Amino acid sequence: MSINQTNMQSNIETRVMANVGVIYTARKVFSTTMLKLYVLVAAVLAIWRLVWVTRVLQNFALVEKNGLVSMGNYAVYAVLHTHPAVQITLAVAAVAFVLLVVDIVRSAITPRPRLAY
Repeated sequence: MSINQTNMQSNIETRVMANVGVIYTARKVFSTTMLKLYVLVAAVLAIWRLVWVTRVLQNFALVEKNGLVSMGNYAVYAVLHTHPAVQITLAVAAVAFVLLVVDIVRSAITPRPRLAY
């Protein structure tokens, strides 16, 4: 085997391994679990932009002193009497959160294959 062939084989090997790395990274970045996380983060940021969160938390702190029932009433009233865009964004965030938790629980429960010793 000549030096030129060894160099060419090394170049091909480098390119193939680079392509494998790109494909592996793309599969991790665009996996369904990561897409759910991206949707959840985007929804939380949208809620932060659409709602004056500090005021909601201040009002919630005042209602909190009256017990769980009043906290539940406040949360339901706040959601029902807000803009539809906020309601839709809250629904998207809730669905993304639930699906993400399901993925995490499923991955924790599923046994992983082990290498033979």
